Amino acid sequence: MKSTYTVAIVTAIILTTWLISGQIEAPETPDKADTSRTESLSRVQTRISAAIPFVVQIRAAGETEAKRIVKVRAESSGRVISLPVEKGVRVNEGDLLCKLALEDRKIKLEKAKSQLRHAKLEHQGLKKLSQQGFQAEVQMAAAEVNLINARAHLKLQELNMAHRNIIAPFDGLVQSRPVNTGDFLQQGQVCADVLDPDPMLVVAHVTQQELGELTLTGAADVRIGDRAIRRGSVSFISHAADPVTRTYRVEVEVPNSDYSVRDGLSAELILTQGSVMAHNVSPASLSLSDTGAIGAKIVNDDDVVEFIEVEIVSDTADGVWLTGLPSSARLITVGQELVFPGQRVSAVSETTLATGV
Repeated sequence: MKSTYTVAIVTAIILTTWLISGQIEAPETPDKADTSRTESLSRVQTRISAAIPFVVQIRAAGETEAKRIVKVRAESSGRVISLPVEKGVRVNEGDLLCKLALEDRKIKLEKAKSQLRHAKLEHQGLKKLSQQGFQAEVQMAAAEVNLINARAHLKLQELNMAHRNIIAPFDGLVQSRPVNTGDFLQQGQVCADVLDPDPMLVVAHVTQQELGELTLTGAADVRIGDRAIRRGSVSFISHAADPVTRTYRVEVEVPNSDYSVRDGLSAELILTQGSVMAHNVSPASLSLSDTGAIGAKIVNDDDVVEFIEVEIVSDTADGVWLTGLPSSARLITVGQELVFPGQRVSAVSETTLATGV
């Protein structure tokens, strides 16, 4: 009988102890509920993005173009007797390109000189007689006209003699020479094409938006083919758009004293528009709003998601540069496609993940 009471008492003690222990642990239940609610928040990965100065550049495909290509034409007619230069040869201003035969030029020049001497003597004689009252004004006026005509005719023959030598109008390269010795050149026909390669132009077309704040004499960089970048200066910006492409022609002058850059080469024009404060982000960090606007999602100080519209100022190999974000922002880099503006999230920094702290 005593054993039965003993068992009952022990059982009661165990039950009482168990109940008491349950009451002591009961207050921990709310914490577990809070933990459960925390774990239910969407988790995103963030990175602190800070705006830094960024030089805005425009890159436009273009090509090289000689600043001048002149067709040097004969200013008088004659047979070609000498061609001192070949195609591709460098020439200096004043160098002989084609020489025409003398023919009757010398005779015409001497005749013009004689006519001028005669006109001068006639004019002087009539002038003396006029002063003495023996000549009418009409005769004197006719003598003056003859003298003027004689001087003009002599000048014409001197030019005709000088035009035997067809010379280079500037320093450059002989691009073509369509005549041969013995050919007869009519006045106005081409003796040679001369190309001026220094400076060389790099020509490209930019859009209205890219035109921005470009100014004449502004610095510009060009890459010609796979060569190193060269520094040039903007020398021309069109005021009229191309009627087909609606783009504007921009010319940059590049020094080319060694003539190493040829006309017609593919080139890339790099124009500087100025500096702005911008964020450098991965394209994967961008998203679209319901209206189709480009933006980025950030987490504010209350761990709530915000969508900020942005403007892309440049797309480079290192990422996109954009404006519109605050100067410093917690940018969502992973999980932005799963959350929406106004949603509270659990934000984990990239630095925390990397260091484990």
